[in-house]
Amino acid sequence: MPYNQHIFCNHLLTKHNLQPLVRISNEQIWPSVFLIICLILLVLVKLSSFSKVVKMMQSIFSLSAVKNLERDQYGLLKFSSIVLNIFFVLNLAFLTYKINGIYKLILINQSQLFQFLFFLGLIFLFYVFKLFINEILGVITNKQKMVLEYTTSTSLINQTFGLFLFPCIILLQFSPINPFVFISISYLVIALSLVFKWYRGVVIGLVEERIGLLQIFTYFCGLEILPTLVVVKYIIETF
Repeated sequence: MPYNQHIFCNHLLTKHNLQPLVRISNEQIWPSVFLIICLILLVLVKLSSFSKVVKMMQSIFSLSAVKNLERDQYGLLKFSSIVLNIFFVLNLAFLTYKINGIYKLILINQSQLFQFLFFLGLIFLFYVFKLFINEILGVITNKQKMVLEYTTSTSLINQTFGLFLFPCIILLQFSPINPFVFISISYLVIALSLVFKWYRGVVIGLVEERIGLLQIFTYFCGLEILPTLVVVKYIIETF
């Protein structure tokens, strides 16, 4: 037998399918790549600073735990903090992409990967813009310490709830169970994270810095709620 012919050459079997029985498309591959990237990020955090992650999860329930992390110099620019913030943004973008796919809101004619990358870039830019605005607000009001404390606290909450959100995302993508179950749980996780962040902001502003409720309410409306609503409305009407 020539070396370039396989063992089934000239067989008497009848072909029933000219195409492969299983055809894998990019729409099936990239969610698995997303899962692998998320797992790699979790492994990196576990290897680098697992003990800090435990303290970080405790910090959402205790402001003193946040201050202990600050004394340990666990800030926004630490490796594990950066990785967990990226992890949170990835999961939030994937959840937004799945919700958009179910309700058919925008970019319906685009590929699933393009939709995910669109929401990923949008969420990343939104958080960068919010961080930039907070820095400007701190300079204008001469409350840089308070703004930094609130930003650090909300970042810790995002990192923690990103870990809680991840199992819902995996089950939402790969489980045969009705996806609305996991979307509902994801809504609850996001809502709880917002409640914790706003509660932490009220405690920092009202108790520690003696800022009035009107100023705190104005901040939340102007920089937390209103920009999100404007962005969502603009995207739905534009795309």
